[in-house]
This record gives sequence, C-alpha cells and structure tokens, in this order.
Amino acid sequence: GFTGGVVSSEKAYAATKSAKKGSSATFYGRLWVQYDNSDNSTSNNQKISALRDDEGMGRFGVKGKSMIGNGYAVNYKVEYAMDLGDGTSTSDSTTCSASGKDCRTFSLKQGWLGLLTPYGQFKFGSMESPYKYMAKHDILHDTIAQARDTRMISQGSMSHSSYWRESMYYDLKMGDLKIAAIYGFGEGTNNSTTNKDKGFGIEYKNLVMPGFDVVYAYNKDESKNDENKKTTFTYTIKMADKNKVKVWYMHEDVGLDTKMFTSTGDGEVDWYGINYKTGPMTLQYSYSETDADRGSDYDRDGYNIGLQYKLSKTSRVYLGYSSSEAGKGDGALYDIKSTMIGLRHDF
Repeated sequence: GFTGGVVSSEKAYAATKSAKKGSSATFYGRLWVQYDNSDNSTSNNQKISALRDDEGMGRFGVKGKSMIGNGYAVNYKVEYAMDLGDGTSTSDSTTCSASGKDCRTFSLKQGWLGLLTPYGQFKFGSMESPYKYMAKHDILHDTIAQARDTRMISQGSMSHSSYWRESMYYDLKMGDLKIAAIYGFGEGTNNSTTNKDKGFGIEYKNLVMPGFDVVYAYNKDESKNDENKKTTFTYTIKMADKNKVKVWYMHEDVGLDTKMFTSTGDGEVDWYGINYKTGPMTLQYSYSETDADRGSDYDRDGYNIGLQYKLSKTSRVYLGYSSSEAGKGDGALYDIKSTMIGLRHDF
C-alpha cells in the first residue's frame, strides 16, 4: 500500500539484524479522482468547478531494500506523480507551451537511495524534509481543501510542501525519540532547494503521559538568510470500541512564505485541530489564525472541515470544505473557499 511517511531507522535496523542476504521490491501507488468547486484565488475571484486531480496527487512508485547483513542494508524509493483528470502531472495553474514551462505526464516526487545502519538511516536524492512530514495531521492533506493550500499553515519547500532535491538526509530513532536532519547540495537554477539549505526535526512521543507527542522542526533557506520554525503538541485519546480523538496545537514562526500573509513578509501562525475516528469514519475540524509582522491588514484566518470514510483497507471516499479570509493590505490576495468530494484508492 501507499506510505507517505519515512520508515524509522529503528524498525529498518530491526529488519536487517539477520546475516542473511537478499533483496525485495514493492510496487505501490495511490489514485485520486475528485469533483471540486474552488476560488482561483491566485489571480482573480472566479469560481472553478472541475473533475480533476490538480498537481498530480496520484502516485506510483517502487520501494525496497537489499540486505547486507549485520544491521546494514541498502534501501530506496522512486515515486512519480500523475493526474487521472487531465493526464498532466503539472499544476493546473501552470501555463504550458513549447517555449515555456514543461508540462509532464509523470513528475518525480521522491527519489532516493539510502543506507540503513545500526547508527541510523542515510538517504541521498529527493525527499521530504522533517518540517513537512513530522506532525502532519490534516486528513485533507494533498487535496485542494487542505490547510496548506488554503494558506492556513505555511507552504513551500521550506515548510509543508514540495520536496528537497539533491539533498542528504539522516534520521535516528531511539525508543520514543526521533531526530532527523536534511541538507541541500543543489546549485542549479531549476532547483528550488539551493546549496547549503538545512533543516532538522525532533519528535518525542509519549512525553510525560501516554499519547502526548511533541515536535519541533526548523528549515533555513541560506540564500534568503531566513527560516521557518514550528512547534506542535499533539494529544491522542484512545476511547472505548477503538474510537480515537486527536487534538493538536501548532505554532509557526514563518519567515519563508510569500502568500500566507496576503503579501510578502514574516509573521506567526497558530493552528488548532481535532480529529475524531470511529469505525471506518474520521472527522476533522481545524482553525488557523495568523499574525503578520506588517500589521493586522495582512493577516489571514480560516478553517477547514473534513470527512473520510473507509470503504475497504485500500479505498476511501472523502469530503472537504475550507474557507480563509485575506487581510485588506495592499496587493491582498482574495479570500479562498473550496468544496470537494473525492475517491481515493491505494495499491
């Protein structure tokens, strides 16, 4: 099945303790199709209705490892995006032409080759930063109604979207503690992750009490000499009949986002959320408020509501609605509202 997260070095090491050598490979993927009605908020206030999978949310890939023995293995993942709606994995907002931007049928998302050791996991290539994948609680993530794309939390390669190219990654998990770091080497003009960019994340689960998790993550763009920082507190309550409630609070200090505060500039974000899981159904509500350094006219506040219903282990339907209001500062972007219904299948 599809797994968007990172395999912990602790689990990976446990699988390599045997001296037996061998290799494995798994083909996997994720298919989406959805109907949505949303604001085209980046340029005008028109409503757009479509049956689409914007930006290639669908995925297919291969992952595996080759055992070396004595706690060592080589592992890898190569994952591409595709779009069942229009056949082009490039964003709908991109204008494609022979002399302009390249619109591709398939686009590389993750692609890395790594080494599992008794001292942690190393990866080299294209991958998510710890800032992106740690404490990623939004069940609408990768849809148009998610908090990230409706600008309620930060977006961009230095925060909750995109992948770091030409990078080196390391993580180590010891019990409930996980540390991870990433470093960018790419200097090419087409590489959004520039040379010497760096990030790290620390996650501690069951801190003080069972179910209470804390995450701190940091990314710095060396070329801009600025950074994003986030701290997330999550509390998961397991109830009778396997029902579960998850509540969270995230605070971001954002220096690298050109859209959130309705204009360029820095600011802070407070994001509150709750998920309730009962049987095959998960419900979500989250709310975000921002505080722009330039003043309240540049703030953006909003909320999203979501539902997922599992039809089987690998298939689900989902509903989502998001709304965020832009400030009234100069050059303000429009308010954003999006409604959708979709079907997802993993294999």
